[in-house]
Amino acid sequence: MKKMKKLKKKPFLIILIIGIVTCVLMFTFGRYIYNNIWDYYLITKGFYFNSDYLASNTMSHVNDEWDGGSVHFNVRNNMSEIRITNYDINYTAECVVKGAAAAYAECRMNGENTNTQTGSLSSFKICENTTDDGIDVSEFNKKECHSGGYIWINQIATKELYFDVVLTDSNYEITDVVVNVSVTSNSPYKKTLSGDFILSKNAITEDNVTMKYKNFQDYDRLNISNSYTETKCVKINWDSDNFLIDTDPSELISYDIDGDDYINEIVFSIGAKDSKSYIFYKRDFGATFDVSEFTLEKVECE
Repeated sequence: MKKMKKLKKKPFLIILIIGIVTCVLMFTFGRYIYNNIWDYYLITKGFYFNSDYLASNTMSHVNDEWDGGSVHFNVRNNMSEIRITNYDINYTAECVVKGAAAAYAECRMNGENTNTQTGSLSSFKICENTTDDGIDVSEFNKKECHSGGYIWINQIATKELYFDVVLTDSNYEITDVVVNVSVTSNSPYKKTLSGDFILSKNAITEDNVTMKYKNFQDYDRLNISNSYTETKCVKINWDSDNFLIDTDPSELISYDIDGDDYINEIVFSIGAKDSKSYIFYKRDFGATFDVSEFTLEKVECE
């Protein structure tokens, strides 16, 4: 009889395990459906809160060549070039180290000694000339724009953010870490975007300064990494007929311009074991470029 009772327990355990797994899957799928329905509702309200790196259902990003430097992401107020939120969006961003690394490492937002950051995506409009009259309307106000027969349109607002992973216990070394980033809009509607950044340091056999280029929806980004144990100065140039750089010239060591006064070369310093990032806008939105469009040269720091 005792053997019979033991045999009867097995089907019960199997059913219990199946039930638990089914509940977990139903919860995950239900949350996925809820997020999609809520996103659709927000779209009907003209609320567009998105990111190239984060989503309502957590996105994952694997970087096996992480240099230990800052990791960038963004939030924006649009779904496409024509679907743009026409009011301000206030948000709170947070980053958290996950797993075992949380015992000896923490995340810091935007160079501050905290893992949270608040901000706003401000709605703004400009005048756009869709005619062939050749008139520069970039400084027109709303009245001048309408009276001239031009279009007063919403512009995409993008906020660039980044995080760093820092040690809290010097007895450890960070080689592999997972960081979760979440950004929640606080007003006028609530929506949370999140992403897991799975970062691994690649064994570097020799010191160097390297570049990586990535295409996004509204802009592109050039990342420069310095694996040396000392500060290096770098000169980078490109064809300004293809790209326009978004940077403050006062933060550069020097720069050069083309015949139309567009920057086509920059010289800057990059700290030891650090990285820098620059945003570029393509003149041809339909074009796709890669890092081969840029030339990098290490120069003497003056």
